[in-house]
Amino acid sequence: MQHRAVFFDLGGTLFSYRSINTHFDRVLEDMARGRGVEAPLDELRRAYRIAMATTMASWTARPFYLHRDLFTDAHVRFLKSLGVEAQPGDPDLRFSEGRVLGEPEVSPREDAADTLAALRARGLHVQIVSNIDNDQLEAIWSRIGLGEHVDAITTSEEAGSCKPHPGIFRLALAKAGRPPPESVVFVGDSPWHDVAGANALGMTSVLIGDAPPPEAPAPRHVIASLGELLAIV
Repeated sequence: MQHRAVFFDLGGTLFSYRSINTHFDRVLEDMARGRGVEAPLDELRRAYRIAMATTMASWTARPFYLHRDLFTDAHVRFLKSLGVEAQPGDPDLRFSEGRVLGEPEVSPREDAADTLAALRARGLHVQIVSNIDNDQLEAIWSRIGLGEHVDAITTSEEAGSCKPHPGIFRLALAKAGRPPPESVVFVGDSPWHDVAGANALGMTSVLIGDAPPPEAPAPRHVIASLGELLAIV
């Protein structure tokens, strides 16, 4: 079937989290040092990775959640793993995209604009479909500078549904003019959110990054850069 639309995840897909590592390190240090924890940065990073993995495992099964709540939960778990009592209501633990995603530093992948422009030049509908809260998107979208190459954006908050659950995908399809799912390519960096959700609806799933582990949902394609997508679509 001829492709009619390409949907993209945002974080980790159109921009790499590597672009905000320095900012994110400062966030971890601020949370820890402000509570008297002087552990090395590498230890803080490991503790946060474990806290986030635990949080995601407990939240992903929910059909919908706000990411400000999910990340706040991860912050609390992170501090508790360092022996510090913390509560979700602590003001400095409340998640905001400017703090955690590094709004001044976030930048798109080098080939993002050219790839999106090439897809639209072929007459394809290009849409962002992201697990993100609306205010968080607003904080970073203008910094990414891809708006002129995108036909629509669907956030999980708008949809009341988080990937991999089908509601967010169905809203995105409606915005694209309701093409058959088989005519849609979905590009993302998460086997569990992007690939699993796209596969369930019959979309062509494309994973950007490393090949997934054997236990993860299998994408139709794996790419290392966005530009490789032009040979698939």
